[in-house]
Amino acid sequence: MNTPPLFSAVLPSIACATSTALSQERTDAAVTDDPFLWLEEMEGRGALAWARGENEKTLGVLQSDPRYRRFYEQALSILQAKDRIADVPFEGGGLEQFWRDENQVRGVWRRTTRESDRSQDPKWETILDVDALAAAENRNWVFQGHSCLPPEERRCLISLSDGGKDAVSIREFDRAAKTFVADGFHLPEGKQDVSWVDGDTLLVARDWGEGTLTQAGYAFVVKELKRAQPLSEAREIFRGEPTDVGASPFVLRDSEGHIHATGAARAISSVESEYVVFRPDGPVKLNLPKKAEIATLACGRLLVKLDEDWSPSAGICFTAGSMISYDLDEWKQDPLRARPSLVFQPSPRQALSEFTHTRNFLILTILENVQSKAFLYKYDQGLWSATDLPLRISSRRS
Repeated sequence: MNTPPLFSAVLPSIACATSTALSQERTDAAVTDDPFLWLEEMEGRGALAWARGENEKTLGVLQSDPRYRRFYEQALSILQAKDRIADVPFEGGGLEQFWRDENQVRGVWRRTTRESDRSQDPKWETILDVDALAAAENRNWVFQGHSCLPPEERRCLISLSDGGKDAVSIREFDRAAKTFVADGFHLPEGKQDVSWVDGDTLLVARDWGEGTLTQAGYAFVVKELKRAQPLSEAREIFRGEPTDVGASPFVLRDSEGHIHATGAARAISSVESEYVVFRPDGPVKLNLPKKAEIATLACGRLLVKLDEDWSPSAGICFTAGSMISYDLDEWKQDPLRARPSLVFQPSPRQALSEFTHTRNFLILTILENVQSKAFLYKYDQGLWSATDLPLRISSRRS
């Protein structure tokens, strides 16, 4: 019997482990004698030519190794194996997945029924054939995912990359009709993040023109875009700093599709972020630690994952790796004064691996001594309770 992880419904009186962190001083002095400053220009001709040259050198070294061909053939065989276990999540009212093989090199977004998936030979219905789309449009399309509008999830935003680069084109797609929407949302190629607000509104972070990309080459300006509205008329609602890594919008929805907050996540470094929620009186920066992640909504609570120790008030501390939660109504009324409570705290041999939720439950996958264990969490009358979920290996194939 697995031992349920620690849980609580009140602020825990947990003393943080005393730790000392070595701080590294930053210097703002400009380096004027660095002969490699030209590499900082990511799209510069010299930098790109240097990268191509180094790639060719590396490939030459790899291919000259007598083990190269054997490893290459093994990897190709695994990639093209017919008996791969298919990951088929439940989406859009059915079982769907994105699949690649030797015949669908670019991939196919497809679906099947629960009954067919349980058979030895599932029958698949194509939603979007990316190989056929690339051939029809004479583009080197690489499918980079989709985001569908809850709760119906019929209208989706498809991200397509020309050649697999970070920059994508985003187009509106009708999942039921299996076709792109005529005169639908269409965002031209760029490094961008998009979130649905409603059927006629998007939150978009992208290159809006000169001065709207960070030094790392990503967007830091978030705007609200209405259906049929030119990009030039989108309304700015948040602006980070050019020194950030980037910024992206988010929309907090519950399992019924109701929106409880919109905002932006500002990546101030590769491991640190700040969250801002949009309120009628303007953006409000949340008082979360910089190494934290807004995880999900479940059981009427806002869930936050911590990646560093955090003391929200004197004498109170949550340790790194913990999951905490807020009463959603209290948090919405005043996010800066809402009181967090502990959901999960790892033991010395535990780590939070993954999390998801259903309509009424939170599910945590925890590594304990490098073995996965799953727990079903329920919040009822001010208390979290955890129940062990037995895991089993699926034998379903493609």
